[in-house]
Amino acid sequence: MRRNIFLFIVFLSLFNCFSKDFELRKTPFIKSNIIYKDGTSEKGLLRIASSVFKPRLQKEKGEKSIKLDYNSIDKIITNPETENERVFQYLHHNYSKFKIFVELIYTDVLSIYISSTDADDLFYSDFDRQSIGEMMNQARFEGRSQFSSRLKSSDTLRLPNGKIMTLPIKYSYYNGLSFGVAFGKTPALNYYLLKQGDTQLYRVEKNKRFLKKAKDIFNDCPILINDLEQKKITLKDLPRFIEYYKDICFDNKKSQ
Repeated sequence: MRRNIFLFIVFLSLFNCFSKDFELRKTPFIKSNIIYKDGTSEKGLLRIASSVFKPRLQKEKGEKSIKLDYNSIDKIITNPETENERVFQYLHHNYSKFKIFVELIYTDVLSIYISSTDADDLFYSDFDRQSIGEMMNQARFEGRSQFSSRLKSSDTLRLPNGKIMTLPIKYSYYNGLSFGVAFGKTPALNYYLLKQGDTQLYRVEKNKRFLKKAKDIFNDCPILINDLEQKKITLKDLPRFIEYYKDICFDNKKSQ
C-alpha cells in the first residue's frame, strides 16, 4: 500500500514537471534599438515576458538581462534596419490617465497606432507562442465539424503601410457534462490617431462618440468637425480620412 502511494506521488511530481514544460510559451529576446527620452539610444536583445511594462534588455546573447524603466523609453524599434522593422511606444490616450503599449503602423500628419487586448502577443505577433495545451485546444477546435470552414491557426491584418500582420488566435476547449465545446478568439484591436506634434492618442470610434471624446484634436479645423457631425466623412477608412483631413485642414492652413 505504501509502495503504491509512493509511486503515485512520484507520478504526480513527474506529471507536474512535464505539464509545466508543456505549458511554457516561447518568449524570445528580439534584436531591438531602444530610443530613450533623453535622446540616447541602446541596442541589444529585448524580451517582454510577464508584462509589456517590464521589458528586459540583454546587451549580448547569453548575458544577464537588465530591467528597463518603460517611462524612460521613447521608442522601441525591433528588427532595426530590416524590412520587418517595427516601432512600439508607451503613450497616453484619451480614455485613461495610464499609458498603454501601442505599435505605430502608419506615419503621417495624423499617425495610426494599434493596441491589443494581449499586448505581449502584439509584440510577439511574428512568433508562434502556443503552449502544448493551446496546441491541443487548437486541434480540438479544428476537429469540430461545425468549424470546418474556419480552419486556421491565425488571422491577419493588412496595415495601411501595406504590411501584413499575423494575429494569433486563442483556442479554448471546454469538456463539461460529457460534451465538448471548442472555440477560437482573435485578440481585439483598438486603433488610435496621434496628431503631429501631440503626445496623446485618441481612440478611433464611431463619429458621434469620437467627437464627444476627441473633439479637441480638430479644434483648429471646424470644417472637419462639421463634416464628421454630418457624416460626410467617417473614420472607418483611416488612410482616406487622413487624406481628407490633409486636403481640407492641413493643406489649407499651410496656404494661409
